[in-house]
Amino acid sequence: MENTNTTMKRDGEETDAVFRSGRFYCVETEWYFSVREQSDQGPYSSKLSAEQGLKTYLSDFEYFKTDNTRLLSETIKII
Repeated sequence: MENTNTTMKRDGEETDAVFRSGRFYCVETEWYFSVREQSDQGPYSSKLSAEQGLKTYLSDFEYFKTDNTRLLSETIKII
């Protein structure tokens, strides 16, 4: 399993986060991405496929949203 844990400061935060995990992870040879709104998504055959799956998920989220949230998908960077 790929270790994607990092400690970093988000924009607007004054202190470092104690623990923050990555959005993408691999179990054996299958890739997944995690989202707050639902259960984890996958499996995908590669990390690149999972990244594309996340982009599609975010695009669908924007299109089908029912509340006043606004997601600027063109500004999202996958790192």
